[in-house]
Amino acid sequence: MGDRPISTIFSVGTELTEGTILNTHFRFLGAELKGLGFFTRKAVQIPDDPDIFREELREALRASGLVIVTGGLGPTSDDLTRETIAEVCAAPLRFDQAIWDDLVQRYAARGRSIAQTNRKQAQIPSGFSVLNNRVGSAPGFCGVDGACTVMALPGPPAELEEMFLREALPLLQTRFFSSRGAAVEMVATAIMIPESVLEQALQEARGSDAAPRWSTRVAEDRIVWTLRGSPRRRQRRVYSALLKRFGPLRIREGDVQPSFLPYRILSQRRETVAVAESCTGGLISKLLTDIPGSSRVLWGTFVTYSNESKIRLLGVPGEMLQGAGAVSQEVVSAMSQGLLEHTPADLALAVTGIAGPEGGSREKPVGTVWISARYRRGAHLCQRFHFPGNREAVRRRTAVAAFILAECALLGTDGQLEY
Repeated sequence: MGDRPISTIFSVGTELTEGTILNTHFRFLGAELKGLGFFTRKAVQIPDDPDIFREELREALRASGLVIVTGGLGPTSDDLTRETIAEVCAAPLRFDQAIWDDLVQRYAARGRSIAQTNRKQAQIPSGFSVLNNRVGSAPGFCGVDGACTVMALPGPPAELEEMFLREALPLLQTRFFSSRGAAVEMVATAIMIPESVLEQALQEARGSDAAPRWSTRVAEDRIVWTLRGSPRRRQRRVYSALLKRFGPLRIREGDVQPSFLPYRILSQRRETVAVAESCTGGLISKLLTDIPGSSRVLWGTFVTYSNESKIRLLGVPGEMLQGAGAVSQEVVSAMSQGLLEHTPADLALAVTGIAGPEGGSREKPVGTVWISARYRRGAHLCQRFHFPGNREAVRRRTAVAAFILAECALLGTDGQLEY
């Protein structure tokens, strides 16, 4: 541990201890706190039982410099985080009119009236400051009990992560690490790199130095990693080592969403893309349409799952399907060509593959995928992949690889993507 401050994390809710809901909080918070320089002594799941909660919280306050409690901030009777923290920290709850007014306005903006039970969410322990919730309704709060900083964050992952990064992180940097100088951070993204491989690469790039530290935030389509605790030049050295090892297609500076890679270029050029999906079944289009304003770039999608749909909708020759098979370079190339012939789109993106668990063979095992990205005024890139993992993982990796090849086709750069 050395001189690292000690932290404890709680996740509150019987639905967590009974396995009804998967707990992702520990992975996110543990990685973020490690990157900041904390040693997390304990991560505990607590049922909605005030006696157990009080006992665990008292122990954590004695043993830690930081306690983070997640969940239990809702308006129902089994949401006990406010009351328990207020009791154990001897900080009676106070009603915050500003929080209540904000809640009333939020509900009114959605055409709904707010229930009086929601008044509970406007109660904050005395002496604690409010952490704003930009995603949901339940605010968090932060205060001090003796030598320990106590934070309460909401349970839904999207709310928790947004609140931690925007509200809690700056407070922790100031409170625990301001004496070490201004916090310098570098954010980067790893695409199509397993978490364990990235971790090893970061360790090797850092070498024997104690800094920089890092944290990783694992999303479905990428890993966002943050370097902290060292001069910028040392962070750049680590980043450059990973860039050299994995290449510029898989290592990007900043928080880069793969679907945004082709979207950004198409939007700037005022061009459109048409997509033909087989094994992904619409996932590529779903990820594109998650981006606000995607209607400007997505012309349309063909989910050509069967051979007949490939023939009728895209003009793929039947004899080609019989000879080469649906999962082949010939067919995926014909799919992208058919998109350009049947639509006015500037970019055609086609995928076909075997997501499993059935359908594989010795020549084409499960995970075999072909991707074709064809730019009407430029390059045509076509590549085969062998993706590991279950059906969901193969589909997701196919979508991510498709976005990278689409970007390369639009830029006219080499799209050979190692995986």
